[in-house]
Amino acid sequence: MSDSEEKTCKDDSEQPTLVMDVVRSILERLSVADFHRARCISSEWYYASKSCIRVTNPWIILKDYDSCLLFDPHENTSYTVRNVAWRSRCLASCGNWFLMVDDRADFYISNVFTRESIPLPPLESIDESPVEFMRINDLNCLVTLNYENKASRESSYIASHLKKGGKKCSYMVSKLRIGKGALYVDEKSRDYVAVWNYDGIFAYHHKKGDDDNNSWKVIQSLKNQGCVDMVFKDGKLYVLCNTGDITVFDFSGGDSPMECASFKTPPSRHYRDHYLVVTLSGEVLIILPRYIDLFDVYKVDHKSLEWSIINSIGDEALLLDQGTTIAAKDGVMKDCIYYTKELDRFKYNDDTRVYNIKTKKVVQVSLPLIDYKYPRPFYFARWF
Repeated sequence: MSDSEEKTCKDDSEQPTLVMDVVRSILERLSVADFHRARCISSEWYYASKSCIRVTNPWIILKDYDSCLLFDPHENTSYTVRNVAWRSRCLASCGNWFLMVDDRADFYISNVFTRESIPLPPLESIDESPVEFMRINDLNCLVTLNYENKASRESSYIASHLKKGGKKCSYMVSKLRIGKGALYVDEKSRDYVAVWNYDGIFAYHHKKGDDDNNSWKVIQSLKNQGCVDMVFKDGKLYVLCNTGDITVFDFSGGDSPMECASFKTPPSRHYRDHYLVVTLSGEVLIILPRYIDLFDVYKVDHKSLEWSIINSIGDEALLLDQGTTIAAKDGVMKDCIYYTKELDRFKYNDDTRVYNIKTKKVVQVSLPLIDYKYPRPFYFARWF
């Protein structure tokens, strides 16, 4: 599907005019899936949907071989979305939109309700990257570490993989180590920003209308710091680096994001175990799993840049998979962390969980009893 074929809210001139109250009344009677499809009929329907009163509690998405299951714990109801690319995995989400990558390392953005899909640039089209990719077939990819590239001359990662005096090093892999990502999608305009990282070292970004080359770009400032976690919030990308720094990039300008802030995280031996969170008000948190189902929540003072452990996040709940917080209403539990059992990913798990920060206790979320074809559906479970 080309960019010109992407589904967007249709022009009002093509649609019959209805009184806003009538449109709102129709929308409020629809199921969740039909509601999200109907709001794209026209701009009139979209704006009417903004004033509809609907429960906005977190949902869980699970995958099966040829479908995915959307589960609403608040209503104890589920929806099955058929003919989903089961060989894909989710790197990040924004509302109902998911940044996906399949087993061929093709990237795309997908809406789980409307089934809209936005293709992203191919893996090979990365500008000035220290790492070059060339797909040989559906199973193998040739990775080249290029020291001759201008962007890689200061990269200690590249230097460590090259023989003394060497300029390039190539090797074949059957599975690329594509790490976490970040995503922003504007529901109305379909403007988007997509970010992902390779091997926890190099981060790449692309946004709608970036250029005519349809390519990924390297976030140059991160080439020596690596990437543990990332969150996109209010036009800014927050990156937790391997060095223990949090670096903030402003994407509101031109093609290249500008570094606008940087500060240290709480001292730790292993920053790879940390999770980065940005709250509704823009506060930066670090979530550190101590043991299974036990977390420390750190908050930074923006004036002193000192970190302290907190026992409350106010009238909000934290979605660890998204790295964001939401208002605690419509059945959403305040002062709680909603998370999947990815932390215990080497065991078979049949649940996702909610952790209360104050009581330091877990509330287990019961999922629907259905037959899965996929052997480990909860391995890919996410809150959204």
